[in-house]
Amino acid sequence: MVMTYASPELPTAAQSVEQTGLPAASRRLKPASESGEESRQAFERQFAHSRKLLSFLARRILNCVQEAEEAVKNCRLNASRNPPRFSSEGAFKSWLVRILIDEATLLRTKQSDSTASFETKSDAK
Repeated sequence: MVMTYASPELPTAAQSVEQTGLPAASRRLKPASESGEESRQAFERQFAHSRKLLSFLARRILNCVQEAEEAVKNCRLNASRNPPRFSSEGAFKSWLVRILIDEATLLRTKQSDSTASFETKSDAK
């Protein structure tokens, strides 16, 4: 017996985002009609929605809770400087994860550099 999987209808390029049935909150991060304060609030809502995932990833990369929180804080700061327009929440989360990975890698590099310089100083004595 061969079983087939019937996937749900995927939107075509001709369909608009509004026709896909996605909730309004996930359709657009920053509509053009929003003022600066409204777009900042929308950004903060979306970031708060993603914070748990970002904290988890940062802790896995850095193995240190304090540095993980610093990486998330830096990620938020960098992302808030130029919040883009995305057509879905998933794209926004992916963008934040990429920023977080860059920040965590930078912190990990600084951490390994400071450890190496500390070991060199202690070996010299």
